[in-house]
Amino acid sequence: MSHNGKGIVLVTGANGYIAASTVEAFLDAGYSVRGTVRSKSSADGLVDALSKYADRLEIVEVPDITVPGAFDEAVKGAPAPFPTKHKPVH
Repeated sequence: MSHNGKGIVLVTGANGYIAASTVEAFLDAGYSVRGTVRSKSSADGLVDALSKYADRLEIVEVPDITVPGAFDEAVKGAPAPFPTKHKPVH
């Protein structure tokens, strides 16, 4: 992933409905985006839809978000995390 002057934004749950729009908005604004997903294959649709930004979009697999340190690698170099995952309301 290439980096530009605006830097990297980390978007968790990048393949979710709201997060995917958020990823696109950051990319449109000139940021590089590192998105986390539970499985890389679940982001295939997002990556395909945003293929024109391939040089600024990175997908990182975080299979179990409950594991201590699960996001340690994903947050490196991304000073602006944007969490979009939430607990379901019952």
